[in-house]
Amino acid sequence: MRKRFLSLFATGAILVAACGGAASPSPSATTTTSTAPSAEASASAAGSGEIDLTATKYKADEVQNRGGNLVIGISGDPSSFWYNIYDNFANDAEAFGPALWSLWSNTMDLKYYGQLATNVPTVANGGITVNGTKMDIKVDMIPDAKWSDGTPITCDDVIFMKDWIMDKDQAGLVSGVSGYEDITSIDGAGTTSCVLHFGKIYEPYFTLFSPLLPKHYLEKSPSVADVQKNLYVDTKLNEGVYSGPYMPTQWAHDAQITYVPNPQFWQTIKKSEAPFEAVTMKFYADTDAEIAGFANNEIDVGLEFNQNQVAAMASLDQASVDKVLGPTYEQHSWNMASLTKKFGDAGAKAMMEALHYAVDKDAINKTITGDTVTPSCNGVYPDAWFYDASVKCYEHDADKAAKILADAGFKKGSDGLLELNGNKAEFLGCARADRQYRLDTLNLLNSQVKDLGIKINAKGVPPATVFAGWTTIAADTPCNTTHGNFDVAEFAWVGTPDPGSNAFLYNAKYNPDKGDHSGQNYIRVDIPEVNKAMDTIVSTVDLPEIKEAMSSFQKAYADPAQAFPEIALYNWTTVMLKAPKMHNIANNGSSSVQTWNIEDWWREQ
Repeated sequence: MRKRFLSLFATGAILVAACGGAASPSPSATTTTSTAPSAEASASAAGSGEIDLTATKYKADEVQNRGGNLVIGISGDPSSFWYNIYDNFANDAEAFGPALWSLWSNTMDLKYYGQLATNVPTVANGGITVNGTKMDIKVDMIPDAKWSDGTPITCDDVIFMKDWIMDKDQAGLVSGVSGYEDITSIDGAGTTSCVLHFGKIYEPYFTLFSPLLPKHYLEKSPSVADVQKNLYVDTKLNEGVYSGPYMPTQWAHDAQITYVPNPQFWQTIKKSEAPFEAVTMKFYADTDAEIAGFANNEIDVGLEFNQNQVAAMASLDQASVDKVLGPTYEQHSWNMASLTKKFGDAGAKAMMEALHYAVDKDAINKTITGDTVTPSCNGVYPDAWFYDASVKCYEHDADKAAKILADAGFKKGSDGLLELNGNKAEFLGCARADRQYRLDTLNLLNSQVKDLGIKINAKGVPPATVFAGWTTIAADTPCNTTHGNFDVAEFAWVGTPDPGSNAFLYNAKYNPDKGDHSGQNYIRVDIPEVNKAMDTIVSTVDLPEIKEAMSSFQKAYADPAQAFPEIALYNWTTVMLKAPKMHNIANNGSSSVQTWNIEDWWREQ
């Protein structure tokens, strides 16, 4: 299962006003609905050519039938309830995003709308005020909205969550305290009109309070350090407090999660009746089993497929196979810390440079995907405004890779494996066990680098093992990326039109080995030029400056000589299955995942 950035896609929000020629959006551009906006909400601004963060093409059909049980299929058991807080496994967001909402979310066409907020604040619409290097953000929450236990949802929750994130006993936050640490104060206690005061500009502010957690429920844990042991426990989900449309009541691991409608959501937020009496999320051992389940009418919707599973869907009604090109890209994450420990700094850099040239991406495309993708060397989505088209991909060159390694002092031993500093070039390659194409790719890579004297031992492990957070899994668990127990891991990231979110992955300050073990720099990359670029993109509203910084980053990423320890392979086609009688299913290849608008889903009789 692909890993996601947090709630990425803050599409240059502050930058709307930083573009000198951009006119201010019309009043209709600010979403005032508490659920996914309709196309009419922003039609005026979209038609005029103005930059508009809310000009979505999404429009929900009116619900014409209610009742019954909605059954959703997905391969792989979730790892934790604490999505976006202590882990970023996509299955967790799919399973528990419908239970806990954020202040904001994004549509399938990467536009923003308010969930628990009624506004999408930007400089252009007056929601953000920039004062030199500081900024204030106005957040209008839904009046009279309530948590599932009837407690009002107010700025008190925002204030408390900020302090809770900053608590000295926090450990293992997936994005650390980034952004929260810049909030100097929050006005609006006891009301639904909040003002967040930032001591410095923080560009990816839409990633904050995603999800928003309930103050009065968090207070039930005696300590922050033990919150995962005390709250939203997998065996006691019926005791949790929720804000979303459907609440989990029971989690049978590797089988299913059952949900019931959240009465307070439907009464105080959506102000409608729930389309379903119950929801079940059914877990399959792999994607083939999930496809078979859909064919046998076991599920209404099947989640989290890509182009590698399309061939297995050939016998299905193709009207049920929903495909969309998107920013998700398959890649190999190499652990620079592990390489450095084996071969020293210079040896690790040489190995990484050589690996870039050694990977035959065309062969991976033909052998693994059936020639259905375009190989890539740049993790930035080509449609992103900050994509640098001048960055050219390097060519596969095994001879050049061999020379780089020889020049660095690597020599083959009697077993044919390269050695340096007494350590062999034998690596642990990790992937989810239920993603055979990834294991096949690692095995293909092994065959590609064999003549160089490199060996990769592919190992399949449970999804939760790869993606579990620092505090949720044993520190010595093989193939856990957070603890760095791997040499190379294959999974997929979602690229983003928000440049600021890249900082969580590639700035050295977010290495989870350090400090309180927060962050997502699983590759342990530490390149001064990249760190500088990452610092820039989160701390300025100057569009040209951000674009220049992202160009610098992309050049480092795609230049083998920089030894960047991530190798992009290809972009995905995101696929989901939906029964013909299902309505308002909108395939979302972004970090908001495919259950993003589940409150609008309904089924014909």
